[in-house]
Amino acid sequence: MNNLLSTRFQILIVASFTAILVAGCGSSDLDVSVRVSEAPATVRSDAPRPPDQGTIEPAPEEPIELPFPPSNRVGGGLQVSEYLAGGLANIEECLPELVMDWDLEPTDGDRCLLGDIDGDEHDELIYLVSVPGEPAAPGDVWFFDDADESYRLLTSARAVANQILAGVKIEAYIDLTGDGAPEAVISSQRCDGDLCSTNFVIASAHRGFDVENLVPEDLSLSSTEGLSFEDATGDQLTDLVVRREASEDEAAAGPQRASSLIITWTGLNFRMDKDEDESTFLFHLVTDADSAYRSGDLALASQLYLQAASDRVLRDWKQEQGERAGREELQPYSLFRAALAAKRNGDESEALDLLARAFANHPNSLHGLAAGVYQTTLQDGDSDGTACAATEAFLENLNSFYSGFWDYGYTNPTHEIGSLCR
Repeated sequence: MNNLLSTRFQILIVASFTAILVAGCGSSDLDVSVRVSEAPATVRSDAPRPPDQGTIEPAPEEPIELPFPPSNRVGGGLQVSEYLAGGLANIEECLPELVMDWDLEPTDGDRCLLGDIDGDEHDELIYLVSVPGEPAAPGDVWFFDDADESYRLLTSARAVANQILAGVKIEAYIDLTGDGAPEAVISSQRCDGDLCSTNFVIASAHRGFDVENLVPEDLSLSSTEGLSFEDATGDQLTDLVVRREASEDEAAAGPQRASSLIITWTGLNFRMDKDEDESTFLFHLVTDADSAYRSGDLALASQLYLQAASDRVLRDWKQEQGERAGREELQPYSLFRAALAAKRNGDESEALDLLARAFANHPNSLHGLAAGVYQTTLQDGDSDGTACAATEAFLENLNSFYSGFWDYGYTNPTHEIGSLCR
């Protein structure tokens, strides 16, 4: 019994002490908190370390490789634009890998050129592409923006010319407008069978808009032989000049004289002028007088006609061809026309005197006889119109002789009976 009590007493004491401890641990007065921490991980010295997440950079883009030749290589400018921006293109040597892989035709001149065509202080790239074809290889010139713009395709010579091009050549990349930015002068061929002519594109961004074609209308040449770029007008601007030397190889062409075709910038557009050398044939002096007469410069026309009427130095092409001397008709013609100029200036006396000289000095010529008819009609008191009609009626009976005389080859102007006194 006593042992039983003793055991119970021990249990009671232990339980009481335990309760006291539990109550003490829950008391806020002790400000006790329990932190559970994990043991630090042990890292083996030979284990691979993870990369520093703060220094990871995105993987570089794959370089764009040379595109496969499209079915229409002339129209592959967009593909080449992406290739240029891809980092593998050999731009310094004008993409020889593209020439080889796309089987491009050789070019007689520059394949590619750099220049700031749009004035943004960055050089754009122009590139000539041509493919096999007859009678001239089809081709184009692509215009790419600068490297900062990822060589974006701007336009092409075909687009600004609005026509199919062939036999394409970059003639120059040069400032023709004086704004400091170059124009791309591009020639191409247009063929009708075996007969080909040369046309031009003058690609420019001078107006401040997109690249456009500023070439004068109807600029077409037989070839680009004699083409140069120089200040031919003295205005401190570079002009496109095509020099043509006189040729006597083909009799059917008629008498020739050297000339220069000048394409110059006027401030608004390109103008085309023909500057002919001084005459070496009498025929050309007469045609110069005709041009002055038609333009209304009667003083210059009279001067040139009278010079032709008395000339003994200039060459006579008809005579050199073994025909009747052309001087026998050109000189009375010149006197007749000088008389018309005097009449228009109101000098009736001078006009009648010149008509009389033409008839008296050249009585066996068509134009001497025509001058006599005109003079007689005027002296009868008839009007200029009546005199002209009478002269034309007289010559119509001799039309075959008249047209035969004025045949000076296919490169020279012809003269009709109806234009003699009008």
